[in-house]
Amino acid sequence: MTVEGCDVICYRCGHCAKAWTRPVEDDLEVYDIVRVDLHDTTLCGTVWHVEDDRIQVRGSGGEWLLWAERWRVILY
Repeated sequence: MTVEGCDVICYRCGHCAKAWTRPVEDDLEVYDIVRVDLHDTTLCGTVWHVEDDRIQVRGSGGEWLLWAERWRVILY
C-alpha cells in the first residue's frame, strides 16, 4: 500500500479491530540494528546484506542469519 508516495504496512488488532500503518524502511544500511517481525516470533539483529526487496539479518554473536522481506524489518 502507498500513502503520500511512501510504501506502508497496514496492521489491524484482532481484539479491537483498530487499524494503523507504518512506513516500510527504505534507508537501511549494513550494520543497522533492526527488529524483524515474523509470523511466530520477533527477532532483533544487525543488517548484514541489503537487496531491493529483502534484508539479511544476523543475530547477536552470529547465532543465526536469515533473509527477511523488507516490509518485516523495522529500524531501531
